[in-house]
Amino acid sequence: MRFCRLFTAVALAFVLSSCSGGIDPANNTIANFSGTVGVGGHVFFNYSWNKNGEIEVTMTSVIPPPTNGPIWMQIGQVSSGTCFILQGYTQQAIVNRKVQFGVLNKGTYCLDIFDPGVLTVPVNFAGTFSHP
Repeated sequence: MRFCRLFTAVALAFVLSSCSGGIDPANNTIANFSGTVGVGGHVFFNYSWNKNGEIEVTMTSVIPPPTNGPIWMQIGQVSSGTCFILQGYTQQAIVNRKVQFGVLNKGTYCLDIFDPGVLTVPVNFAGTFSHP
């Protein structure tokens, strides 16, 4: 019985100590971004962090609002100055809707704001990028 209690205590201590590698999303860095995306265009922003943690992006404005549908955003990983988009990390950039991209490991990433074929004129956009 003592062995079971000791084993449980050691296992619990191990699990709790391994959780310290991440960061509480409430303590994330919030970075503002803005720019202009042209018809059929892309705009990239690079970010780096040194802890694993949750990523959240909110588009705060798109002017003029596209009439044929929303612009999109995606997360990629930077290598040799190029942004390689991560599979499954593409979402619509709807104004005032938070998009949670889940947990990403420490590293250098890029946020790509792009026209998926809906723009007839360039649009100005702004938003926030929350990362560890």
